[in-house]
Amino acid sequence: MYQIYGGPASTYSLKIRAVFRYLRLPHTWMVPMDGFTGAGGLGEGAPDSTLAAAGKGVVPVVRFPDGSYHADSTPMMYHLSELAPERTLIHPHAGISLLSHLIEEMADEYLPLFFFYYRWTTDADWCGRRQMIGWNGAMTDAELEPLARAFTQRQQAQLGATASLPPEQVQRDYETVLAALEGQLQKSLFFFGSRPSLAEFGLHGQLTQYAADPFVSRVMKDKAVRVFQWGQLMDDLSGFEGEWAEPEDCLTEELGRVIASLAQGYFTMMTSIRQTVDLSDLSGALNGPRYRIKCLLALKAELAGLTEEDRNLIRPILEANGAWDALQFAPGEEAHVVAIEMG
Repeated sequence: MYQIYGGPASTYSLKIRAVFRYLRLPHTWMVPMDGFTGAGGLGEGAPDSTLAAAGKGVVPVVRFPDGSYHADSTPMMYHLSELAPERTLIHPHAGISLLSHLIEEMADEYLPLFFFYYRWTTDADWCGRRQMIGWNGAMTDAELEPLARAFTQRQQAQLGATASLPPEQVQRDYETVLAALEGQLQKSLFFFGSRPSLAEFGLHGQLTQYAADPFVSRVMKDKAVRVFQWGQLMDDLSGFEGEWAEPEDCLTEELGRVIASLAQGYFTMMTSIRQTVDLSDLSGALNGPRYRIKCLLALKAELAGLTEEDRNLIRPILEANGAWDALQFAPGEEAHVVAIEMG
């Protein structure tokens, strides 16, 4: 039996829980209510807590049947797919698998920008209170307020340059993603056949919070009813059966629009981060800017490692939607590729 320890409003926790459900792997779900104060790291101040024992400082953390603790949702999805090959999230065609991985990666790293912006500006009071209730359970207002205030201040300090973005630009970019997903959902629930892949679960994890936080939820309900309801479906696909589409049939206009809606913002963000990151010894990077570059280099290596035939199949859709050139190695980068493994 696996044990998933997740957090309130944690996109990656809800993503990995939905993956476990789809793969039909036996598990329990728990939010560790260990007295998180809103400051410092998870598990600090409660040395006998689950998260302190796990030693990860992040959620989700999964306790495997052998007693080991692991984190990092993306390599975990690959690992779990190997344990349930009949329901794997990996399309058998290497090129299509790369497209799935690309969408999942862009969802993980770029899509949080919009809700994080509104979560800690427009909706900061509600979101701070919500999360601290989630971490601490029943408490009075007098107990809640200082915790929520401390947590909100901590999170607002992490906005960085995002805080200076014009609200109208953030909303416009968010609605562009919603429109692309609405177009996809008019044709098919999934990108690569009648079953989900890494891509759908990557998007689903982020969209759980767009459906929950006040401002971005109102926009979604107004502009993208299909996306809202799709999130309800994705949460538990344990009873779903489906088949992969043929590789050529996956390369739809709708898929291209989804890639385009994420690619410009993602690669612009990554270019900015790349200018600040030293590529030496990325192996120990587990989060933050260095980890993001580590993941991008892994994607570039995945593309470079395709056969010429597989690469040529997906090149047109990547070129047409702003991703092909950005996925080519810059001089010297290839030497710094390291495997992305579960922490």
